[in-house]
Amino acid sequence: MRAVWIGILLMVFGIGISIFAVSLIVSYLFVMPNRSTYEETFFSGLKHGEIIDDVFESHDKEELFLTAGDGCRLHALLFPVQTSRKAVIVSHGIKWSLFGGYKYVELFQSIGYNVLLCDSRCHGLSGGSHVSYGYYEKDDLARWADELENRFGKDLWIGVLGESLGAAAAIELMKQDRRIKFCIADSCFSDLTELCRFQLKAAVKLSVPFLIPLASGLIKRRHGWSLADISPVSNLEQSDTPLFIIHGTNDQLVPPEMAKSLYDRKKGIKKLYLIEGAGHVGGFRHDPEEYLNRIKDFLLKIEPAN
Repeated sequence: MRAVWIGILLMVFGIGISIFAVSLIVSYLFVMPNRSTYEETFFSGLKHGEIIDDVFESHDKEELFLTAGDGCRLHALLFPVQTSRKAVIVSHGIKWSLFGGYKYVELFQSIGYNVLLCDSRCHGLSGGSHVSYGYYEKDDLARWADELENRFGKDLWIGVLGESLGAAAAIELMKQDRRIKFCIADSCFSDLTELCRFQLKAAVKLSVPFLIPLASGLIKRRHGWSLADISPVSNLEQSDTPLFIIHGTNDQLVPPEMAKSLYDRKKGIKKLYLIEGAGHVGGFRHDPEEYLNRIKDFLLKIEPAN
């Protein structure tokens, strides 16, 4: 009998160790995903027609670096418009770089915006020890807003556009920073914990109730934030900043229901654009002209009269 109990205890101990080990691996991979290099994202843009090499090279632009509050070195490209009093900060999705936002430059400049394309921490030419899914990235965007105000003046009309992870950071910034006059969020998750549950279930087809809390706790211990700290939908109703939500109906990474959740929670000026058949951050490639026209229409409706 004693041997049976020892066997049971050893089995339980082994299962516990296995769960902890898996949680440790998951927590590491979660904050350090495989990322494309700066050069790879540039050439991908060329391949898909989002960047035209000679146009990009001839474009008036300035390379910028600044230091975040925690010492992380951040990188961006500024595409200025002479005498403009408007600016937009563009934040790309996970595993990519600022080149993911170059497709927006022509549109925004055509209606008078200085355009700042940012490399998120741990991406592109920016530094950083890990990805925080909006927790630190929102503060990085605020630092870029500081930089724009220093260059162009405190009366600058500033908006943010984000894709995926960048969209989460953009909404989090919008909720806390009154300087932000509009937010455009493409393929944004509503809550990081819920997103992890959705993706875990889709990946393993099983419910693993202890894995996410354990991984979140390990991330909190190592990096100072947990999954529960990143929830764009939380308190969204308290923001009156205009929000344009874009999402593909065939998004397999972030379910379209999350876009609807964000839209339903938001008060004040808001717009939801569901793109039939588009995948994750796939709206632009699905129909570039329609995609950009929708953004332009939104902006022209919310901008103050000159």
